[in-house]
Amino acid sequence: MYLINLMEDLVSKLADSYLKEKNIPVDSNMRMDIIVYTLNRIAPRYVTSARGFLHIMAENEDSQINADIFSVISDACDVVKRRSENILLDALPKISTDGYYLVYPSILGNLFYTETFFKVNEALIYVYSKNNLLEGYGSNFPNPAIISSNVPGKFMLCFAPVLIEDNVVRDVTFDIVIECGGEEISRSSFVFNVSPSFYRKNDIPLFHVEEIDDIMI
Repeated sequence: MYLINLMEDLVSKLADSYLKEKNIPVDSNMRMDIIVYTLNRIAPRYVTSARGFLHIMAENEDSQINADIFSVISDACDVVKRRSENILLDALPKISTDGYYLVYPSILGNLFYTETFFKVNEALIYVYSKNNLLEGYGSNFPNPAIISSNVPGKFMLCFAPVLIEDNVVRDVTFDIVIECGGEEISRSSFVFNVSPSFYRKNDIPLFHVEEIDDIMI
């Protein structure tokens, strides 16, 4: 069985059509931000069968549905444009050269106090592989990740792709180290199966998110 959100493809096509019609210049980062902004503000339409696919595709031919999506895309363009003008650090690193890359999974997790089950509001989360600290993916995803009272207990890390010489699937071990008050208080390991992906220069890598078990300290 497969599970597909048909709105992803529809929004992508409508966004490209809108940008072309309005002659709005965007780079690949801004285009992706516009699509994500829109998808987060419209209802998903999931299917698990060919019959469901055909049924929803017929509904999507309704011009009113497209008009509603165009309205959200218009808002998305305004928001993303303001962000790109005001926050230069939001730019995502691009692939530097053609080749096969290991794109590690992004790590999403929660950190709780064992005794109270409250979310931790101050900690550093380090991720190592083979005793080496993995490079974060740009300034928005530093390693270590910082847990603060603004978003207590939640952390996410995304790592820079690594250029390799072959197309061999690998098992990669992540060692996750929790530090509080300058002291290491927890260490755990997770193993992920990573398949290399081929990218060309200036591509933006695609990541998938692995939500790990809650960590108690």
